[in-house]
Amino acid sequence: MNIHYVVKTNEIMSYGYGAADYEDGQDSHFPACKVALVDDQPIDARVQRFDPVTRTVVLKDTPDPEPDPIWQVKSAVVRELADTDKYVLPDFQISETDRAAWFAYRKALRDASKGNDTAALMLKAIPARPDGVDAFERLRS
Repeated sequence: MNIHYVVKTNEIMSYGYGAADYEDGQDSHFPACKVALVDDQPIDARVQRFDPVTRTVVLKDTPDPEPDPIWQVKSAVVRELADTDKYVLPDFQISETDRAAWFAYRKALRDASKGNDTAALMLKAIPARPDGVDAFERLRS
């Protein structure tokens, strides 16, 4: 197995079964990285690093933080916009007052990412649906 690690920090950049023409200790194609050839083993680069002295994969002193799930919120917004399209179509049987409420809700969905760079901030900017359903309940919990 090839491990490409950053020489300065020993962070694992890449691992797997790439080209077999690498030699142990050779410069990697990643900038400022070297290649280590190790036995096949499970690797989690969020909690492990490569130790060049012992030539083994070891636990990090501090694991990487969990990534912010903003991509999940953005995907949910796209789905919610698709799911609520019908409420703004002119031939959908709904009062003009309710249609205006749906227009405002959908605008708030589209605007939720403006200036909100985390999932929590984006969720905070999303108002309740006009029909009272919380389409983002799972993500809020």
